[in-house]
Amino acid sequence: MKPHEYRKPIEFTVPAHGDGAFYVMEDIGDDFYGYYHRHREFQLSYIVKGRGSIMLGNLLRPCAENEIFLIKPNDPHLFYKEEDQSRESSVHIVHLFFSLEKLAPFFELSELRAIQSLFYQIPSSKMLSADRAIEIREAFLSLDHQEGVQKLTTILSIFDFLRQQENQFISLYSGLHKVDFHDSDGLRINLVVKYAIEHYKRNISIEDVSTLVHMTPTAFCKFFKKRTKKTFVSFLNEIRIEKACQLLVNKRVESISEAAYQCGFNTAVHFNRVFRNVMHVSPTAFVAQHAVVK
Repeated sequence: MKPHEYRKPIEFTVPAHGDGAFYVMEDIGDDFYGYYHRHREFQLSYIVKGRGSIMLGNLLRPCAENEIFLIKPNDPHLFYKEEDQSRESSVHIVHLFFSLEKLAPFFELSELRAIQSLFYQIPSSKMLSADRAIEIREAFLSLDHQEGVQKLTTILSIFDFLRQQENQFISLYSGLHKVDFHDSDGLRINLVVKYAIEHYKRNISIEDVSTLVHMTPTAFCKFFKKRTKKTFVSFLNEIRIEKACQLLVNKRVESISEAAYQCGFNTAVHFNRVFRNVMHVSPTAFVAQHAVVK
């Protein structure tokens, strides 16, 4: 199957395609799959090229080349590309999907019990940093060109590698104990998320987003807080701070104040306060921590 072949956002719950126990999809293009969605399958994603952020549940964090993401079934998620990637305008990510229900008898084999616990007892979605994940890069790249026993052997080698790295995973716990909303709610959240990501530089009002999903401002605020465990203003500020972090780390702005204004903050004072609240460190300290020592 060619990349992007089934990319219409028909549902919030998106099924992985294919008849086999394992389904591989490679995204190669200008951007990641641009819709907040979930599915019943477990997902392993290796970022071969590109950087940006991942939204998982209500958690936002950066994502970069050679990182692996282990995404639990039904965890809503969205990868989105960092802006202004002039030297690397395209992205490349390899996804491996598999159904835990379909593979239950397979994982009951005594030889696979250790791997079974990795997926069946995982408390939250996780990620593995690039310095550790890069060892398995070529295995992920080979998946889309393999079939049959060869493909299965490669997948088992990936599973075994992840089992060995289990203590190095970084938890991506979002605070959402379970996804307790229907697809119709998910589609509304998807609209809001995409709107916020695309217009975060503007002065977005509650009226703007409530109109977008055909709700009153009061009803929208209750709706969003109930399903994400945070207010829309907090969510929008986290997107803005994440974007500001990207600008500061990659030195695309001359000053902290410029980063603030480019990311939708009207004053540096407000930016500093929100930045400290989100990152638990001041912008100045953040820049110092990420300064590249040459």
